[in-house]
Amino acid sequence: ISHNLSVSFTQKLCKLTVKLSLSQFGSNTFTNCTGVYVSQGGNASAWTIGPSTNNVSANTGNTPTFSIANSSTATVRLVPFSGTRAITVHIGTLKLCNYFNVNNRNMTSSQNVQLQAGRSYTITLKFELGIQLAASDITPTQNGCTASDKTNLAKLRWATGNLKSMGNANYVWAPSQTETGYYYAFNKLYDGSNGDPCSKLNTAYYGTGWRTPSRNECLSLSRCTNKTKVNNGMWFMNNSKGLFLLLAGARTWSGGSGTAATESGYARYWTSTNNSGSIAYSFNFENNKAEVNSSTKGDGFSVRCVK
Repeated sequence: ISHNLSVSFTQKLCKLTVKLSLSQFGSNTFTNCTGVYVSQGGNASAWTIGPSTNNVSANTGNTPTFSIANSSTATVRLVPFSGTRAITVHIGTLKLCNYFNVNNRNMTSSQNVQLQAGRSYTITLKFELGIQLAASDITPTQNGCTASDKTNLAKLRWATGNLKSMGNANYVWAPSQTETGYYYAFNKLYDGSNGDPCSKLNTAYYGTGWRTPSRNECLSLSRCTNKTKVNNGMWFMNNSKGLFLLLAGARTWSGGSGTAATESGYARYWTSTNNSGSIAYSFNFENNKAEVNSSTKGDGFSVRCVK
């Protein structure tokens, strides 16, 4: 005699909505957000349950990949784990504001959380444009960095690359802190017309409010470093996640704007502060030295924007 029993299994799930936030950018737009998955720690060899079109994560691995459309959110079902764990969202491909590529990135929650069955959660991935540190993260003090310096620097957001554009409009900065960028005369655009070159950054990409840093801001920066040359540059504020500025050289003897330096081995970055008729203040550094000095306005120096 054969007896067939009808057996069903119930898996308790939770919902996790993944949301993108681009508040620091010129527009809250993105495209091509694909290859996204969620991990709750553990190993990566997970098994999945459910129909193939709506799989959910089980055990200790990742959800099947999904995409996030222009609504900025996507919701997945997953098996909650016992105990608290960090939540990691992996992004395969992503383009922000039709300009910035953010590919193959892992973003992990700063705290461990416990997801519970039958509940809904939202995790927001905040993409920030530029470098801004809390005062508590500004650590180098060998050159006299004070509490006041840290407070003032914590209010600023720095570009992640040196200015790198010709002409007089829709400027961009270099996509990496390891690129030299271009060179500019004091308070001049690349074409020689008057104006702060940082004010010409393309607002569709970067938003508004960018400018060349002041003498006092660069003085604070010069004190918050250990003055050590590394990878042809120097770290400021923090030696791993702070501001990295290249020793990009300069175009001296009134060399003005250009794409290449005429001298190397040191760094010259313009401040926005005038000194006298033909002289302005620049931020100068090399191995074991970081200071603000006077320079000839016609010299071509690097520019790192701030807001």
